[in-house]
Order: sequence, then structure tokens, then C-alpha cells
Amino acid sequence: MTYELDSTPTDEPRSANGESNANRDRDEHDADCTTDSSASGSTLEESLGVTIPDDHVGAFVAQAFEDVERSTEWTEAVDAVVAEDARAAWQSLTSKRQVVELLTMADGFDERATELLEGIPLDRGGLDDDMREQFDEATRLRRNADVLRDGIAAGYAEGRVTDEELVAAVEAFEFDTGTIAEREDALDTVANTYDLDYRPYGGTLMTEREPDEDADEFEAW
Repeated sequence: MTYELDSTPTDEPRSANGESNANRDRDEHDADCTTDSSASGSTLEESLGVTIPDDHVGAFVAQAFEDVERSTEWTEAVDAVVAEDARAAWQSLTSKRQVVELLTMADGFDERATELLEGIPLDRGGLDDDMREQFDEATRLRRNADVLRDGIAAGYAEGRVTDEELVAAVEAFEFDTGTIAEREDALDTVANTYDLDYRPYGGTLMTEREPDEDADEFEAW
């Protein structure tokens, strides 16, 4: 099954190379998700870095995805990345597969954001226009990723995704907070070097960062 995803920003610049997030082909997920985290020796508890009570796994995962500074709805996250003409194909997917797709997209946003941030020189007197555009694009991608995970948490809270489906999706995707932590470290390094403001991460990491009371509202993509 093939469907297109549209995550092109509506009010923000594209990346420096003109890359758009639209029309992404997801053929690799045509078959049912069969990745088993146990095959690689990784467990959900290991990927999240904590011990989780058996009867609270789904709720704990949803809480880890939830961004306390946002109020994203499941439909809001889906509408942001699934093109109108791909909705029928999207609806034909199981809830587990939908969560895997959203996690995959979020992970891609995180990786590209980290690449952009790590590509910003740290030995300049300040940001020139190109470096500023690179930083802004990285923070846009970062926000997209966080909104998708917050949308997954909302889907669980709304009853669209069950405990079993959420846990199965996270294990199939082999979710690891290390990708987010790497992104945040890169962001923190650039921001501290050039005295830049940014919205602290609102999800759950093993971190001492506190939520920013003046955090910005959700911005259109």
C-alpha cells in the first residue's frame, strides 16, 4: 500500500536545500509490522531507561510522549502529515501501524534537526543569515516531531489507541529516547554558543530541564 504524507510547512521556510517533506513514500510498511525488539535484545524498559509496572505500561509510554506545554489532538497530528488524498489509505491501517508511521516520521524529523544543528559552526562571532535559517529549520523540524508524539499521547487518552496497540507499536518501532536526547544536546550547544532562546523540550527525558512558562503556542506547519 502506498500513501503520501504532506508535512510541508505553511508559514515557515523550507530547508536550505529546498527539501520538502511532502509526498513521502511509505512502501516499506506495506507488510504488517513484524519487528520484534526482543530479537535485538532491546526491551521497552531499556529504550525508555526506567522500570515500568506491568499494569501501567501503556499509560507510562503515553505520558513519556506527552508534551506538557502542548495540547495536540490526535486528528491535529494526523492532519498535519497525511495528505487529503491519502486519508482513505491511512484509515485502512491498524492503530498500531498508524502509531508506527507517526513515530517513524517523528524520528526522521529529529534526525534531520540534529544534522542541521550539528552542521552549524560554533566558532563564529554570531549567526549569519544562512546559519540562522538553518537553526530555524532545525527548530521547526524539532517542533514537528514533538507534536507528532504529543498527538500519539492524545490518541491514547482519547481511546483511539489501546494499551496493547501502543506498546506493540513502540516495541515494533524500537523507540529510543536517545535520538531526542541527542537532538536536545545539539540544540543546547548551539543555543548556548550564540545566546539563542528556544522552547525547552516538554516530553519526558531523564533530564532536569523545567518547562518554560512562556513557551510558544502550537504553530502551523
